[in-house]
Amino acid sequence: MKLYTKLCVQRLCIRLYTKLYTELYTKLYTKLYVRRLYTKLSTKLYVQRLCTKLYTKLYVQRLCTKLCTKLYEALHEALHTKALHEALREALRTEALHETLHRVPAIFPITSTRASALCSHLIF
Repeated sequence: MKLYTKLCVQRLCIRLYTKLYTELYTKLYTKLYVRRLYTKLSTKLYVQRLCTKLYTKLYVQRLCTKLCTKLYEALHEALHTKALHEALREALRTEALHETLHRVPAIFPITSTRASALCSHLIF
């Protein structure tokens, strides 16, 4: 009987050991698997956030570059238009002065020859 009891206890111990081992192994494996998945997911999300930030930064940088280009072109156009306006205004002022100088002798006859000579030099 002792041998039978010893064998039964030994079998029971083996079964118990196997069951405990299997449960512990399964729990540990699951925990490690979940941890690996969590790490992978965390890394993926972190990389995704970094990519989003980088994309946003590059997009904003491109927008700023485009905006600066457009502002530069608009400023150049405005200055060019202002310069043309100033040149036109100066030309009209010069033309008006020229016309006025041509009309002065007719309106105010100059008796002095010196004044006539002076006027002839002023006429363009």
